[in-house]
Amino acid sequence: MKIHVRAVNLELDRKMRAEVQSRLQASLSRLAHRILRVAVRIVDQNGPRGGVDIACLVDIRLRPRGRLFIEETDISLLGAVSVAADAASTAVARSVERSRDLHRRAPSGPVFGASEGHRHADRSFA
Repeated sequence: MKIHVRAVNLELDRKMRAEVQSRLQASLSRLAHRILRVAVRIVDQNGPRGGVDIACLVDIRLRPRGRLFIEETDISLLGAVSVAADAASTAVARSVERSRDLHRRAPSGPVFGASEGHRHADRSFA
């Protein structure tokens, strides 16, 4: 699983970038085999004005197909990342479970077996 981190309107040093990757890796590691890549954007929405303005947007590409989007906002960068990482973990687990449920369902409608096709051959016409 590859995790790409990008920052918009704020500086993200190596240590903070590594922390963001680490938190997402920890939250998603259980289902990493189902994840192709993760793109994270951290956005300071209000700039120097402050407030609840750090958004963490997570775009997850699933294997064999599928895509999930998560967006969380918090007053701190790590707070937004932590909440988004937890939400991403839950979303991936639900998506995987839904996929499994679709494959487990029995086909709907009547199922015709070989015995029904031979029923007419057994009748005697007198």
